[in-house]
Amino acid sequence: MIKKSLVEKSVEEYNKFHGAEAQVKVLKQHVNKKSHLLMQFEGPFCFSCAPDEYYVDFQILLEEISGLKFKVSSVKQGATNVTVDFEYKREN
Repeated sequence: MIKKSLVEKSVEEYNKFHGAEAQVKVLKQHVNKKSHLLMQFEGPFCFSCAPDEYYVDFQILLEEISGLKFKVSSVKQGATNVTVDFEYKREN
């Protein structure tokens, strides 16, 4: 499981560089058979032609900071935000 401090650092860095267009926050970090990070993205990017680039940017930053691999497991578009579930990809 990813350390909370590494998630917080990823969120802080992401918001620092994308803050005018997108802000991200942790909704839930949970472990069942798989580890997940449920993140909420808000901002005017939601109405752009390629909003998925913002999730991918966060995924790349999260992987660089944590040293772990993640994949986007689900994306739910809301009226003013997007909720993205990042699933930890275990190494075989």
